[in-house]
Amino acid sequence: METTLKVKASELKLCMAEGWRMRNDRQRVVLYKYSTEEAEWRIIPPHIGVMLSLFDGERTVQDVAQSVESLFGMTTKDARAYLTQLLAAFHAKDPVLVNSSSVTDGDWCVYDPAEMIIAENAFQPNKRLEAPLSLLLMPFNTCDVSCRYCYAERKPLQNILPIERWREILTEAADAGVSMVTFSGGDPMRYPGIMPLLDILVERDFLFLMSTKSLITDKMARELAELGLGKRLFQISIDAWTPEMADHMVQRPGYRERAFESIKNLLRHNIKVRTNTVCTPENYREAPTLLRKLHELGVTKSTVTTYGRSLFRHDDALFVSAGHMDWLRDEINQLKSELPDADVSFNGNIVDHNATPPAEKEQAWLGRANCSGGMTSMTICADGRVILCEQMPHDDIYTAGNLAEQDFLEVWNSPRMLEIAYPSRNLFKDSVCYDCTTFDECHKDKGYCFRDALNSYGSIYQPPPNCPKAPPSPRLG
Repeated sequence: METTLKVKASELKLCMAEGWRMRNDRQRVVLYKYSTEEAEWRIIPPHIGVMLSLFDGERTVQDVAQSVESLFGMTTKDARAYLTQLLAAFHAKDPVLVNSSSVTDGDWCVYDPAEMIIAENAFQPNKRLEAPLSLLLMPFNTCDVSCRYCYAERKPLQNILPIERWREILTEAADAGVSMVTFSGGDPMRYPGIMPLLDILVERDFLFLMSTKSLITDKMARELAELGLGKRLFQISIDAWTPEMADHMVQRPGYRERAFESIKNLLRHNIKVRTNTVCTPENYREAPTLLRKLHELGVTKSTVTTYGRSLFRHDDALFVSAGHMDWLRDEINQLKSELPDADVSFNGNIVDHNATPPAEKEQAWLGRANCSGGMTSMTICADGRVILCEQMPHDDIYTAGNLAEQDFLEVWNSPRMLEIAYPSRNLFKDSVCYDCTTFDECHKDKGYCFRDALNSYGSIYQPPPNCPKAPPSPRLG
């Protein structure tokens, strides 16, 4: 590896890959996926952050090696050895660093190494960040449809945040280093100030994903294009090809035609479109035909998701069977072989933790994903209420604060936020968590899914059902 470094050192120029970003988070440096679809982050020591920032797309590896020598007081041999390890980790194995000549638009992030410096002895590797990486915005609580599989509470509200307050919140968030937004609801496109809100996000350089079932007229699509959406995505949800089934799934007549009109209008104005299809036993056989028809329109990015249990509108009859799942998977694989440019993701699994063998359940638990709620992500409701997950009830017991009255970081770092994100062991007296020897590690390292706990046992002060110590639970997906 060292030989390769020596050979290429005089020419190789690396930069941060488009899909990765870095941020000084006061007591740590965080390296994270710059994506509204993949939540991945890691805490890295500040000296690694400094070294990564030296790769600005203009310096050669040799230049960086010399800078490392100078900045860290290393010998030439030690600097090269350290960079060999760094390149193995961040270039060869995990492409955080890429050849700048391979970046098609010539546009990549450049960091000032000084910005990654943290005061001596201040480094903290704990995962909860001083400011979130991403926001989930729910600016409007109702929508035009009534989907059979809906997981939103859609509680009527008397007051919603005005656009002026949204501007202040998003300015505070951007200044704190937040760079990603996902919309949910209700339907955010029904918010009266949605165009100015999107304009703020573009102005402050947020990456965002808009999901809607509203009609996007040609006029609206043109206005959206004029905002300069760039690489940002619009997601239009449609669940079947035939009008009868598509309308049935959302309980509104004429929906399929409106959805296709929205897609055509957005594509006509060169706005990137993704579609989402939720499958149940009623509509799953229509998914392959729908995906082919969408591809003919010019949609190349689609997601197919199978029904999951909802806190507010659940029906066991909507769960797909193992046979349905296998059929869908085979059909989607066949479609992808026919249409190589079709980027179709299949999010389908039977989630029944009672059926998982104990050893397999233990292994899955150890490798489970982090819960981002209250750790790296903040959910803001239409009235300013802050909760930890979009699927939780909008009740005071689950509320960390309200941005109608409080500042952004005031809520994020408040005692109330920490109390909800990391509840006291005493609140779990009626559960197996109370005497668990890994309680603190479980909650503060990866977090626990309070949504699934509530969905399974009626309380957030229970283990999530995928925990090996959890009692029997209902099927979730």
